[in-house]
Amino acid sequence: MQPEEFYIQTPFLRFAAKRWGNSSGLPVLALHGWLDNAASFDGLAPCLPDLHLVALDMAGHGHSGHRPPGMKYHYMDYIDDVMAVADVLGWERFALLGHSLGAGISSVVAGSFPERVTHLVLLEGIGPMSREADNVGQSLSRSVQQMKRFLNKRTLAYPDFETAVEARVKVGDMDTDSVQILVRRNLVETEEGLAWRSDPRLKAGSPLYMTEEQVLGFLKGITAPTLLVTGDKGLNQRMLRLQARAACVENIQQHMLPGGHHLHLDDPEPVAKIISDHLSSGN
Repeated sequence: MQPEEFYIQTPFLRFAAKRWGNSSGLPVLALHGWLDNAASFDGLAPCLPDLHLVALDMAGHGHSGHRPPGMKYHYMDYIDDVMAVADVLGWERFALLGHSLGAGISSVVAGSFPERVTHLVLLEGIGPMSREADNVGQSLSRSVQQMKRFLNKRTLAYPDFETAVEARVKVGDMDTDSVQILVRRNLVETEEGLAWRSDPRLKAGSPLYMTEEQVLGFLKGITAPTLLVTGDKGLNQRMLRLQARAACVENIQQHMLPGGHHLHLDDPEPVAKIISDHLSSGN
C-alpha cells in the first residue's frame, strides 16, 4: 500500500503529511517522535488498512515548515498545530496515534480536548517530560544559551546516504532498515553534500518544562479509550513515573512487546495487531 503525499496549510505553517487506508474509515492522526518524521509509520500504517491514517511531519521535521526566525519550539505550540491540522482536514472527532514525543503531545491534546478525541494510542510515551519547579531558572538559561549557539551554526553535511545512515545508527537503538526509512525522508541535497532537513533549533532544550503535577492534570482529563504500548527494551522501561502516569488515565490498557524504542518501525505487525484490536473493541 503506497501512501499519498500531500500538504496541509494551516494559519501557522505548511505541514507535509502521508495518507494511508480507507477514506471512510476511522480518522487517525499519527504523530512521530523527536527528530523523526512521518515515515516513522511507513511499516505500521499498511498493517491498518481499514483506518484513514494521516501521518504528519511535525513542525521543523521532515518536509514541514520551520518555526519563524527567533521562535523556539515550545511544547504547547505543538498542541495548536495538531488542532489546526485536524480543523483543516475537517475532522471534528478523530483518534490520535503518537510515538515518544508524539505520544506526549497526543496525551496533552486528548486531556485538553476530550470531546474531539475518540481513541488514544500511545507508543513508548505517556505525557511530556517534566522537571521540578526549583529547576525552572536553569532550564530557561540553558535553552537561551543553546538557541544563541544555533543562530550561526552550520548544518553538518554528509557525502552520501550511507554515511548519513551510519551517523543516525550511532545515536539510536533502531534496526538499520528502520534508520534508512527515517533518514531518507530527512535529507536534502546541498552544495556541501546531504544535510538534515530538520530544524537545528529542535535540539535546544525547552525553555520551560511542566511540573509532574501539571502533567498528571492533563492525563486525568483524558476520557478516550487509551492504549499504551511499550517495548521491553524501550525508553519507558527506564521511566520510573510510567505507572503513576498510566494510573491517572481512567480507561487505559497496557501492553509490553519485545523491542526497543522504535518497536513500531522495527517490527510493526505485532504492534498493529494490538492497535487494531483496541480500535475495534467498541470501547
